[in-house]
Amino acid sequence: MTYSAELQGTTHKLAVKGMGSPVPVQIDGKTYEVDFSAVDGSLLSLLVMGRSYEADVVEEADGVLTVWVQGETYRIEYQEEGRRPRRGAGVAGHGASGRQVITAPMPGKVVAVLVSPEQEVSAGQGVIVIEAMKMENELKACRPGIIKEIKAQEGTAVSGGDVLVIIE
Repeated sequence: MTYSAELQGTTHKLAVKGMGSPVPVQIDGKTYEVDFSAVDGSLLSLLVMGRSYEADVVEEADGVLTVWVQGETYRIEYQEEGRRPRRGAGVAGHGASGRQVITAPMPGKVVAVLVSPEQEVSAGQGVIVIEAMKMENELKACRPGIIKEIKAQEGTAVSGGDVLVIIE
């Protein structure tokens, strides 16, 4: 299957060349051998070209993933090649806009809310910090917008997939 995926404002072409594990995955023309297994819930153990990673992958909405790997958080919008773009999905270079729903990628505790309702935020600006697996992770807006709702408060526990902040 072939996909296009937008990551941090750049669109990449991905081709998954089979089923099961290991599987060859081609990203922008370069092929990687990927071996993976589910660990628990959304947590995956990956072996990419002999290098080991743990990744937590949470689907925010149809075609939108939040991925935590090596202490970094990535928001990926994807679609299968040849299909029409999803309604509301951002397309690089075409005025990406629409509602952003920031969700907890895994269970944790909210340690800081960095924004307030009706505050304007820019792309890449931190909006909330959660502690999970003994690491603090700042979740960021992927594009400019206005904070419409904050659903979590400092000190509260959250589950993976819980909606934390809504930006429009």
